[in-house]
Amino acid sequence: MFDGKKKKILSAMDKSRDERRKKLEEIVRSTEISLPTAKKMSKYSTAYENFLDEVHHKPKTLFEKTCAATERLPTISLGQKTEMSLGEDINTSYMNVTIKGVKNLSMYSFFALFFVSLFVIGVLADLLFGFLVLMFAVGLSINVLTYPGKRAETLVVRMSSDTILAVLYMVIYMKTSPNLEGALKFAADNLDGELSWDLKKLLWDLQVGVYPNADAAVAKYAVKWKDKNSEFSEALNLLRGSAVGKARRNELFDEIIKVILDGTVDRTKKYVSNLQTPVMIIHAMGVLLPVMGLVLFPIIIIFMSDTVKPIFLFLGYDVFLPIALWYFITKTLSNKPPTFSQPDVSLVRGLPKLGETKLWDRVVPVILPSIGVVVLTLLVGLLMAPSILSDSPDPSQSMTFSVFIIMAASFGIASYCWFDSKDKIGIRNDIEKIEDEFSVALFQLGNQISSGKPIETSMDGAAENLTGMKIATMFNDASGNIKRFGFTFDQALFDKKVGAVWKYPSKLVRSIMKVVSDSSKKGMKAASSTMMTISRYLKGMHDVKGDVRESLGETTSSMSFLATFLAPMISGLTVTMAIIILQILTKLGEQISTIVVDQGGAGMSGMQFGFMFGAGMNGGALPLGPVEFQMIVGIYMLETVIILAAFMNKIEYGDDAIGLRQGIARTLMIGVIVYVISWYFTGMIFGDPISRLLTPTL
Repeated sequence: MFDGKKKKILSAMDKSRDERRKKLEEIVRSTEISLPTAKKMSKYSTAYENFLDEVHHKPKTLFEKTCAATERLPTISLGQKTEMSLGEDINTSYMNVTIKGVKNLSMYSFFALFFVSLFVIGVLADLLFGFLVLMFAVGLSINVLTYPGKRAETLVVRMSSDTILAVLYMVIYMKTSPNLEGALKFAADNLDGELSWDLKKLLWDLQVGVYPNADAAVAKYAVKWKDKNSEFSEALNLLRGSAVGKARRNELFDEIIKVILDGTVDRTKKYVSNLQTPVMIIHAMGVLLPVMGLVLFPIIIIFMSDTVKPIFLFLGYDVFLPIALWYFITKTLSNKPPTFSQPDVSLVRGLPKLGETKLWDRVVPVILPSIGVVVLTLLVGLLMAPSILSDSPDPSQSMTFSVFIIMAASFGIASYCWFDSKDKIGIRNDIEKIEDEFSVALFQLGNQISSGKPIETSMDGAAENLTGMKIATMFNDASGNIKRFGFTFDQALFDKKVGAVWKYPSKLVRSIMKVVSDSSKKGMKAASSTMMTISRYLKGMHDVKGDVRESLGETTSSMSFLATFLAPMISGLTVTMAIIILQILTKLGEQISTIVVDQGGAGMSGMQFGFMFGAGMNGGALPLGPVEFQMIVGIYMLETVIILAAFMNKIEYGDDAIGLRQGIARTLMIGVIVYVISWYFTGMIFGDPISRLLTPTL
């Protein structure tokens, strides 16, 4: 009997010991990151294969394919220092090209165009055009050689926009699990874009033995960023020293967040102060002076009709000047401090991807409605100028229809951008608003839990305090899941079917709530502390975002005024003034031709010769008519407005495809309306009276 009782006691003790061991193992698993196993190595291998596919593992772009095609050709040496710098740019830009391929493409493209220029000069006897081809050859060769460097600069700017979020993710992770490698992986998994690639590459190098440990990997990575983003480099070095006592570690994490945020604000203010001169150059040399200089072109073409052709005006204003303006703006943006990347809308279910839109509950390509807008605008133009279809169209109606062509092109591009962004911009703004509210929500929930209330009661109280905010619904849903289904805190948030976070397509919200959920396994007190700390970090990030946008606000406001009003208005005025000059010169050419015929050419001055041979010999017709001139100016206006809209978006938001489309749609629509109004009313005020003066009635 005693043996049976003893066995029961021993069995109960063994069962109790097993239960305690299981609980202890659960606690250990929730607080530690296990060392990589063979299985995890294969996981990293698969991730790295996907990573290589993302960053062009095979040549995909035209540049990469052309470089690969020229690698078989003989090459020349550019010097060890130049080739080493080129190699670093290729590695940074994640381009699948070689140093030899880039050198050969640069060299052979120059030689090909050089022989074309010799043919133009020697055979066609066109010295000026041959010289332009030669200059283009030099520019193309230099641009090919420096393209990897420019691509690397662009990627660094894009990566910089995620550096603050990367540091935030790493600090949040290390507050609950002080493991540097785990923090890197957490940041890489929750970031999007180029910085995620970079961190995945760093993790892969760590796994295959390039670095002995995570500390050495981060140390090398910090050196890489030292000259590109010093505050990010300093934050990474501080993270390496986080293996200290808990109290000191929390102070260190606060210092890390402060370093990255304060550094960003300081760099932004310095950048804005240095931005005044480039903006002035864009205003004057890029827009105002070129447009005003167009007024003089009719006079120039009269006296230099043999040398200066109308095609030069098109190439100069519609090709080379926009390229130069874009190049200058790109150089200006290359030194821009990191802004904040925009929310990713790809997590939203049922949202059309870029290039598609919803019309009547059907997903259609964006190009279809934009083509409809173009056709409709041209049909209206034909109704306004019916004589354009006749053999001898009315000059005024031809001018009107040419304006409608510019309007059709502008409305087509604007409608394309608007349809492409109309479904996405509202959702993106909602996500951004939710992320901005998230710091307050976390503080409220953490405060409620710290008072000792049950989790569902705490979420109800937080939701009540957050009334009117979109984020409040998440707490109501999670609380309802706990009450209805008896879920744990983790299940209430992340259950695959009814989890509260799935209604919020924000990686920031989901990743931080996952950290909070993991910390709750150690106790709700730990979860409350985590929430309060993360809330403070998010609030600091939100404040810095506001400071950055406020610092850039004056610049973007002036550029917006230039793009939407000043440049289109001056362009419309220039068209009218140039047409008036063309009409006057045409009339003078006719009169001089009459005088020359009457006098038999005796006593002609140099000016008379200019008018005679520039216009009079063609019956008063100038080499460049009003319609052609308006088309050239209209295309230039359209290109300039698009470039300035892109500049405003990049300087304020960084690489934001949805915001770029929305900005182009709004700016271009307003700009072309201002252009047409300016052309029409200045023509009515000045053009009609002068035309009547030039056509005296009998």
